[in-house]
Amino acid sequence: MKKNSLGKLWILSLISGLLLAIPYIYPHCGLVSLVAFLPLLAAERIATENGIRHFGLCYYSGFLLWNIVATWWIWYATPAGSVAAIILNALQMAVIFRLFRFLRQRFSGFFPYLALAAFWCAWEHLYQGWQITWPWLNLGNSFAQSIKHIQWYEVTGSTAGSFWILLANGLIFKTLLNVAERRKAGWWALGATLLIAVPIVLSHIRYAEYGKKIASYDPSSAKEVVILQPNIDPYQDKFGGKTQRQQDEILLGLAKANVTDSTFLVVAPETFFNPSRTAGSILENAPAGCPTLDSIRLFARSSNVNFIFGAVTQLIYPESERPTRSARPMGGYSWYDLFNTAVFAGKDSTLSFYHKSKLVVMAETVPYIGNTSVLGFLGLDLGGGFGNFGIQSYRGLFITDDGHKIGSAVCYESVFPNFFRDYIKDEGADLMTIITNDGWWKNTSGHIQHLHYASLRAIETRRDIARSANTGTSAIVNKRGDILQPSPWWEEYAIRGSVYPNTEITPFVKYGDITGLVCCWISAAFFLIGIFTRRRRLS
Repeated sequence: MKKNSLGKLWILSLISGLLLAIPYIYPHCGLVSLVAFLPLLAAERIATENGIRHFGLCYYSGFLLWNIVATWWIWYATPAGSVAAIILNALQMAVIFRLFRFLRQRFSGFFPYLALAAFWCAWEHLYQGWQITWPWLNLGNSFAQSIKHIQWYEVTGSTAGSFWILLANGLIFKTLLNVAERRKAGWWALGATLLIAVPIVLSHIRYAEYGKKIASYDPSSAKEVVILQPNIDPYQDKFGGKTQRQQDEILLGLAKANVTDSTFLVVAPETFFNPSRTAGSILENAPAGCPTLDSIRLFARSSNVNFIFGAVTQLIYPESERPTRSARPMGGYSWYDLFNTAVFAGKDSTLSFYHKSKLVVMAETVPYIGNTSVLGFLGLDLGGGFGNFGIQSYRGLFITDDGHKIGSAVCYESVFPNFFRDYIKDEGADLMTIITNDGWWKNTSGHIQHLHYASLRAIETRRDIARSANTGTSAIVNKRGDILQPSPWWEEYAIRGSVYPNTEITPFVKYGDITGLVCCWISAAFFLIGIFTRRRRLS
C-alpha cells in the first residue's frame, strides 16, 4: 500500500512543479498559480496521514522541476551558476515546505496552510537582502504576464501576491477535501471564491480607471524618449568580434537617425562600453579622454538631449587602507574599484554615475566572509571583473537641467521590488529607466520574463519605464504595466515614444513590503508554537 502511495506522491509532486512553471513560460496564465499547489498538498496529506517516509525527496523534486523548466536558460550565461541557482533555490523552497509539514504533524485544520503562506512570504522578504539571492521565481511574479489581475500591487507589492496565491491554494484544497470526505464545504468554497474574485475584480476596475487617467494627461507634459537596441552579439561581437569604435558607430548611428528636436532622453543598454586596451577606460576621477564617452557627450550637447548608457567604469582611491571590500590594489598606496555603471551625459554637459548594486552572484560578485571574498578565502583569483564589481549604498538619480529626476536600474536590479522602490522613496525619481543585456540567455523565456518583471515594478511605483536591452526586448512600460512599442528580438532597432513623469507616491513606495515583514514575525510565532506542541496521533 505504502509502495503504491509513494508512486502517487512522485506523480503529484511533479505535476505541481509543472503547474508552478506554466505562468513563467506562457502568457496570461497567472491564474494557474492559484491551483498549482493542489497536487502537492494532496501528496502531503497522503504522506502525513499514512506515515510514508522519504516524501521529502518527492516534493524537493517537484520544486526542482519548477526551477528547471522556468529558469533552465541561465545555463547559456553560466553553466555552473545555473546548476547552483536551480539546486539551491529548490532546496530553500523544500525547507519552507518542510516547516509546513512540521506544523501539519502537530495541528489539524487550516492553521498549517496559513503558516505555509507566512513562512514562504517571510523567506521571500528576507531572501532579497542576502548576499546569495535569486528571487526570480518569487510566487508573486507568476502574474507578471497577467497584469490586469494585480493592479493592487501598487498598495501591497508583489510579496502579497505570493501570500494570496498560497492562501487561495489552501482554501481550494480544504474545499475539495471536505467535498471528497462528504463534509460541509460551503464556507470554504465561499472563502476561496471571495479571496480570488474580489482582488481580481477590483484590479480590473483599477486598470480601467488608470487607463482613463493616462488618457487625460496633458500632452505638453509628455517627454519624448529614444530607446536604442544596438543588437551587438554578446558571444561573438561584444567583447572582441567588433571593436569599440565599430560599436560606437552602430549606437550613435541609431541615435542620429531617431532623435528629433523634441527628444528629451536617449537610453542605451547595459555595459555598452566595456574597457579594453585599445578603447581605454572610463576613469570616474578624470573621465575625459575615453573616446566612447567623449563621443556620446558631444552628441548629447549637439543634439540637446540627455543620454543614459551602460559602461564598466573605474574609480581610484588614493588611500593606503583598503577603502571597500571589493577594491583591488594598484600598487603603491592606492586602490581601485570596477563598477557596472549607468552613465548619464546631460545636454548641459552634466556627467553622473550610478553603480549597479544588486550584482549577479558568481558573475559580478562573490559572497564575502567579513572583508574577504570566498574566492580569496579559498586562495582563488579569477582575474578581470569576475566577482569583483563594487556597489554603492544608496540609489543615485540623474537630475536633468529642467529638474526631472531619473532613476536607472541596471539589469538584475529590476527583479527586486523593495530595492527598486528606493529610487522613488529615497531619491524622488519621477521617471525610471532599465538598462540590460539579456542576449546572454539567447532567445528563451528568460528575456521575456525579465521584460515582464518591469511591468510589476511599473505597477508598484506607478512610474513609466524606458527599457533598453542590447538584443531585445526593448520597450516603454507605462504606469499600468502595459508594454508599449516592444522591439523585435535580436534586431538592430530604435524606439521613439513618450513617457510622463510622475511624482505621486503609491502605498507600496511609502510603506514597502509590509506583507513580508509581518510574515516574518508571524512565522517566528508559528514556529515557536509548533516547537512547544506535541505531535498529534494519526489514525
